[in-house]
Amino acid sequence: MNLQPIIATPTTIITGFLGAGKTTLLNTLITHKLSDDKWVLLINEFGKIGIDGSLITQDDDITIKEVSGGCICCTGQLPLQIALVRLLGDHKPSRLIIEPTGLAHPDELLGQLGAAHWQASLKLQAVLCVVAGTQWQQDKYRTHDGYIAHVRHADVVLCNRTDGIDVAALSAWIRAINPHAKIILDGADDDLQALLDLPHHSTLPARTVALGAPNQPANNTPADAPISLPYRYHERIGEHHVGGWRLPAEWQFDSYDLQKWLLSRPNYLRIKGIIHTTEGWLMLNIAPDGISISDTDERADSRLEMIFADQISDDTWQVWDGELMGMKS
Repeated sequence: MNLQPIIATPTTIITGFLGAGKTTLLNTLITHKLSDDKWVLLINEFGKIGIDGSLITQDDDITIKEVSGGCICCTGQLPLQIALVRLLGDHKPSRLIIEPTGLAHPDELLGQLGAAHWQASLKLQAVLCVVAGTQWQQDKYRTHDGYIAHVRHADVVLCNRTDGIDVAALSAWIRAINPHAKIILDGADDDLQALLDLPHHSTLPARTVALGAPNQPANNTPADAPISLPYRYHERIGEHHVGGWRLPAEWQFDSYDLQKWLLSRPNYLRIKGIIHTTEGWLMLNIAPDGISISDTDERADSRLEMIFADQISDDTWQVWDGELMGMKS
């Protein structure tokens, strides 16, 4: 019998707060991927709808797995273990990239992936953290423990959206938190592919930090599992409230009214969706400091999800559902 040696898969974690630009970085890395590389992407979504995988550039040598329904760092290790075992066993990738939700605690994830039973299977590479200058300039982000944690546990901090930002002050803030991190400013001429091969140098002990109830189970229903449409949900996960819709593809929504309505939601942290509108299919990626709306291909259904820092009552969700359905043509 010819036994193949066990080779630990190079594994990169891409962190950053909600709306920082993790998916944009991931798409950029994909454009630099070597043609013979076989990548597996593990995308963790806070909500249940499953949208982020559809925002990523498709490639024949890339397999995407979405784990939805909470933070894989905080809802227990079983969902993460199951997903990793299946991905590594079924696809035998040359590289694994993990994008946790922007509400994740990277120290907890690093603690899980650094466990002894993963040493033969995973080779942790440099942790890449994305920081948006437009977020950083707001006190509510700079003083947020979760926001700071992404920077503290990174090997490389990539800063984007820095026009009009005091980059010297931003760099000083990063160095004060993590003096060992490599800082890449927006527009810097760096070999992004080479970043994936940088080693991980942890100088801080991983610690367990629970975002919500420590034993709260994750919803691991696949994003494309058969469900009855229209599908609606909302729930509180830890300190945040999340809700969304999956709707029949033939339903169309007034494009102008929809965008105006979404932007008027109070205190949202993130709004994302792929929706059939009167102007065609649109891809929406909205954060308080940035809006991206672009055309996209026809999909099997429309999807919309919103995350809030504040509690949203059942009655409010009911009103919102009626308002959204009122834009349907």
